[in-house]
Amino acid sequence: MDIDLTTLAKSIETLCTVEMREPGPSYNVIRRLYESGLKAQAGFPTELAIRALTSRVSEGDIVLITTGAFVPHFLPKGETDGPTGAASLAFALKVGLGATPVILSGETCAEPIVASCQAIGLGVRPLEIARKIPYAASVESFPIDDSAPDRADEILSTLEPKAIISVEALGVNSEGVAHSSTGLPAMEGRARFEHLISAARQADILTIGIGDNGNEIGFGLIAEEVREIKPFGRECRCPCGGGIATVNACDILITAAVSNWGAYGLSAGLGAAVAMPHLIHDGETEIRMIDACVRGGAADGATGLYTVSVDGIPGAVHSHLVDMLGLIVKKNTATGWRRDF
Repeated sequence: MDIDLTTLAKSIETLCTVEMREPGPSYNVIRRLYESGLKAQAGFPTELAIRALTSRVSEGDIVLITTGAFVPHFLPKGETDGPTGAASLAFALKVGLGATPVILSGETCAEPIVASCQAIGLGVRPLEIARKIPYAASVESFPIDDSAPDRADEILSTLEPKAIISVEALGVNSEGVAHSSTGLPAMEGRARFEHLISAARQADILTIGIGDNGNEIGFGLIAEEVREIKPFGRECRCPCGGGIATVNACDILITAAVSNWGAYGLSAGLGAAVAMPHLIHDGETEIRMIDACVRGGAADGATGLYTVSVDGIPGAVHSHLVDMLGLIVKKNTATGWRRDF
């Protein structure tokens, strides 16, 4: 089946970059960040990611997924943006491409990620078992301290991943400091994925960054634009003075109004590319995933509430968006009867 991936990706990205924030430091920035990312890349990023993954990843290959935003006291086990997106991608990669997904996070953020995977239908198993059985992924911890560079090298040399996808994972600015979207420094306890991404890029491993605010891994591709567009982009609220714009770039940057949505859009696109529309879950499953994520200890990153919501947006909205993505895929891959009048 010939799929018009360009039109598909454009439709997905139009939907997933709808402004959905309240006035504040995250308001009225998403489309400008998206358009800057579009100019910096040789096509629609979702299409680029689909083509890169389907050409580089074969059955049995490992794909790493990094996620987990940690803020002591406020988000002690992370937030609901990230884990469900990572679970969606793990499902699509496992079922659609036959890959073995390994989701990495800080140890304190693991429980909501495991719960999200189980809610979409994936078992979470040790890596050697996950390699051998269907519908399974592995969830492992990544260092929050100075051992991160060595651990990154070890992971890349032993697992030999074909790609790394970062979903809502903070990067560092030019001063080596990671920040929240409100300009405050990230506290101790954050998984230091920037070392993994840096090592992967040096090793010519495909890297894909998915984010929604300019402070996440991937936005180093448009760092100067983030400094101009994003409040606190150039000057943060901490002594480092370097702003929240991250210098950590990826080969492909997917920008979405909610990071989960960028991951869902990629899952949907992969489903279209491999003629498996069901790779994007439905709205009912989305509610189940967010609820499981919250029960695992994650909170809404915008409010801190333990409710079925993500980034201050009710679960029902996320549910409808997922169903719309599913319909976009079905319509773009439809065959058979066409009216002739």
